[in-house]
Amino acid sequence: MKISLKSLALGLILPVLPAHASVMYTLVDLMPENTSINSGAVSVNDSGHVLGFTGGGESFVYKNNNATTLSVPRYSNLTGLNSSGVVVGNSAGRGIVHNNGVTQTIGGFSGSPFSSVANGINDAGQVVGSAWNTQGNQRAIIAGNGSLTDLGTLNGGSWSAGNAINSSGQVTGASQTSYGAHAFVTRNGQMVDLGAFAWGTSTGYAINDAGQVAGTSHVTNNEKHAFITTVDDQMLDIGLAGYSSEAFGINNTGQAVGYFGDNSGGAKRAFVTINGVMTDLNTLISASLGWTLTTAYDVNNSGQIVGVGIAANGVQRAFLLNPVTSVPIPGAIWLFGSVLLGFVSRRMRA
Repeated sequence: MKISLKSLALGLILPVLPAHASVMYTLVDLMPENTSINSGAVSVNDSGHVLGFTGGGESFVYKNNNATTLSVPRYSNLTGLNSSGVVVGNSAGRGIVHNNGVTQTIGGFSGSPFSSVANGINDAGQVVGSAWNTQGNQRAIIAGNGSLTDLGTLNGGSWSAGNAINSSGQVTGASQTSYGAHAFVTRNGQMVDLGAFAWGTSTGYAINDAGQVAGTSHVTNNEKHAFITTVDDQMLDIGLAGYSSEAFGINNTGQAVGYFGDNSGGAKRAFVTINGVMTDLNTLISASLGWTLTTAYDVNNSGQIVGVGIAANGVQRAFLLNPVTSVPIPGAIWLFGSVLLGFVSRRMRA
């Protein structure tokens, strides 16, 4: 996923989504030694190690209660890390892989002068992203062992982009179709069109090991809703009417994270799904902290969440949330129950 640190307007009154007393979080400021500098966190692995960045253009990994600056070019846009601590991202128009202090560039297709993009990595070291072919068309790719695999496009499309990859090599992202850009998931090496809500466009940002996808799809011209998919690739609208939202992360229990906010792109609030319900993360931390959590970018299989918030001093900061208690009902269970309860929002194909 591409992450950029932006100034976030506050003060808009947003709806208070339901809190669940059985789930609360403690908050860790990932760079407490310098609380005056902007920072953000974009990825957390199952060891609880966090990938983040600062407003000064540095990238860091937080582990063992310490943030260590990575020896990558300043203002690199790092996007993910796996359980071995291998980091991927983008620098100077190329996808990069950083491991044990060594940075390597991901090349493009043979004969193509165009660049590549790296958006995610799995524990097997497979990198997902995009590369441009000799015709100048963007294609979703898997990179590994010095080669690129072109994942193709959905029917009627000339471009595609890969955003995330799971442990078995399944990919999600977006592809042009004859009906507009649609989210996809790969199954047996082939792209499956996940469709879209009423307005006809969608993007997949994250995928778990069960192949469930989290992303966003437009319901009107200026309103998009976060979604996750069921095991049979049906899109579930987990958004809130009248507000835009996007889901950027999903773990193996089907728990998703992201943001919701006003349709003008102003104030945002971070969310996590609990039993399939979008829940404002700000209601699940102590109000005495004085933080406003604006966007959650990732969640691991232990339920740890990372993202960006506004600290009590008004500075945008990287955060790590540690659950005090476990989620009572795994998201994978409610996916089936929601069908019976009428919460399923079927994908709409143009």
